[in-house]
Amino acid sequence: MASAGSGGGAVCRECGAAYRVTDLAQEFCRPACRIAWNNRARLRGARLYEAVMTWRVQRRPGSFAEVTALVSEFLDEDRAAGRRWRPRTFNPKTGRREPRRK
Repeated sequence: MASAGSGGGAVCRECGAAYRVTDLAQEFCRPACRIAWNNRARLRGARLYEAVMTWRVQRRPGSFAEVTALVSEFLDEDRAAGRRWRPRTFNPKTGRREPRRK
């Protein structure tokens, strides 16, 4: 991933389009992609929270499978939409873009 100062390109986390990096923390090609990504993350987070809390409180055998099934559903949705999940590379604590781990 190129840094903002080098004027390099990157790939949008939402739509997969190539774009010119203008800010070190930039991960999306346009605001609409950032908003769509964050809205989906909020909705998924709420669903995942309920599944994890149910698993933790009820302690039923096999209930963690519901959590992993939910994550699999999210990954399948992303693949069908042409999105590829990858960890964030910008670390807001350090203010730097971290290298991707292989």
